[in-house]
Amino acid sequence: MFDFGWQEFMMIAFVLVLVVGPKDLPKVLRAFTKVTGQARQMAREFTRSLEDVAADSDMKDVKTMVSDLQSGNLDNVARVVDDAVKSELTSDGQESNISTLREDIEAVKSAGRKATNVEAEKNAQDKS
Repeated sequence: MFDFGWQEFMMIAFVLVLVVGPKDLPKVLRAFTKVTGQARQMAREFTRSLEDVAADSDMKDVKTMVSDLQSGNLDNVARVVDDAVKSELTSDGQESNISTLREDIEAVKSAGRKATNVEAEKNAQDKS
């Protein structure tokens, strides 16, 4: 990243000795290395946390759901939504609404199948 030669290091050392003085130079260098070490540790921790978020299973589920939506595979999407809604409703104590939601999900599935069939018929008519 930085391309320092021995001349640059000698100039920095000379200016540092002049500004800080030879008596306080070890204290300043220790403080500098401590600060840079803390900055590197914070950067590593930040990178690790981003990697953990990226590897989270919820993100994988979202990626899978988006790819299923793009490919028109609504059965897997409905299953994921059904599981999420079911767990949310059971935690709230509203178990009676699960059957209504399942019917809604089945209606969405059938609408998706009908749309796929209509598109297939349209493609067949276009070819002939």
